[in-house]
Amino acid sequence: MNKKARYTLRLQNIIFYLLFFVTIGLLAWIGKTYHKSYDLTQNQQNTLHPATQKLLKKLKAPLKLIAYVPDDATVHSALKKLVNKYQAIKADIELEFVNPDLNPERAKADGIQFSGQVLLKLGDKTEAISSVEEQVIVNALQRLSRQKPRLVIFIEGHGERSPFDEKSSGLSLLKDALAKKGFKFQPHNLLRTQSIPEDTSFIVIAAPAKDYLEGEVKIIQDYVKNGGNLLWLNEPGGIFGLDNLEQQLGLEIREGTLIDANQALQKMLGIKHPAVIAIIDYGESPLTKDLTAHTLFPFATAIIRDESQENSPWKYQPLLTTLPTSWLETGEIQGNVKYDDETDRPGPLDIAQALTRKNQKSNKQQRILVAGDSNFMLNSFIGQGSNLELSSNLFNWLSNDDKLLSIKAVTAPDTTLELPGWALYGSALYFLLALPIGLILIGTIRWIKRRKS
Repeated sequence: MNKKARYTLRLQNIIFYLLFFVTIGLLAWIGKTYHKSYDLTQNQQNTLHPATQKLLKKLKAPLKLIAYVPDDATVHSALKKLVNKYQAIKADIELEFVNPDLNPERAKADGIQFSGQVLLKLGDKTEAISSVEEQVIVNALQRLSRQKPRLVIFIEGHGERSPFDEKSSGLSLLKDALAKKGFKFQPHNLLRTQSIPEDTSFIVIAAPAKDYLEGEVKIIQDYVKNGGNLLWLNEPGGIFGLDNLEQQLGLEIREGTLIDANQALQKMLGIKHPAVIAIIDYGESPLTKDLTAHTLFPFATAIIRDESQENSPWKYQPLLTTLPTSWLETGEIQGNVKYDDETDRPGPLDIAQALTRKNQKSNKQQRILVAGDSNFMLNSFIGQGSNLELSSNLFNWLSNDDKLLSIKAVTAPDTTLELPGWALYGSALYFLLALPIGLILIGTIRWIKRRKS
């Protein structure tokens, strides 16, 4: 080791430390300038749901959260951490803390009823919420994003499905879910009013069971003629006096019930009746393209365009197309149902048709949706697959709220535990028999040993 070698080694050390500190500095600068985080928890529990992220990106107005909470550092820190997740998606979100005990007049002016509430302010619209759960915030933002509440009129008086019916054959679960998103529901008897309210977003004919009077049909036809939106849910067994409306829309609602012979798919989805139709492939329609699961349509019929009306003013888009293994059964559905070349219509067939045309009285697009099924919205089926998501999309689309079409309902992760039958029986035997008997035996043996000692 001569003198030259020592200088060379010293110079190498100096260069190494310079490069080391420069690298540390560059890493610090990159970390401060560019932010990237990864959520490695199961189901990304520390990240906003994709539906929430989509909604935040579509909000144009600035969003402000005013938390009416005491001056507690722990509470402030938790809320700041929560809001940071939203600010990562929408940068113009603000958070303000107000102590309601020190500012009672401001709390009263903002409609705050008790400490702990948060005021959401989107543009010039506000709403106070009592929870900062993601689903609560999403529902409130969807209500605030609407220009006004959406009034949905359900025609009644002919045995239609009711949004206020809480039985399995009712639509109350759908009504409750959509009411949180800014929809208002109102039953309407055309015989009593002879008109349809002017502030109606759209009307619903939900599977009537009795014939409409000619005058009632004329009111609905005039409503459609003047640019009104309509959701018509039909069932196999007839259209109950609505023939003129069917002709006005240029459609054919077929007689018969859709049947699917795909037994492998039915077994996989737990379907026990061939008349429960599963839709697993969706087209490019904004109503269905973002659906992530299957949808079920029990005892549905087919809706097709009337090709004889060549000059129809409507634009037609088929929706919810069945599989090639399906057909429209025109006979009775009893026992082992088989396809009949002479009487049945082969699939694939469309369960619904979306109709659009330019509204002459406004800049909005007039929209009609006719479906050959109402059961998919019932309380007994709304929780199956993407039925609720599809129903929500239909209501948003008919309300001309296109920006909300892809906003899915936010669900909590890992809320269900599915076990096979043998595991359920095994758990029951263990907790109800084996465990109690084992504890009794252990206690008895210890008692006998103590007595002998």
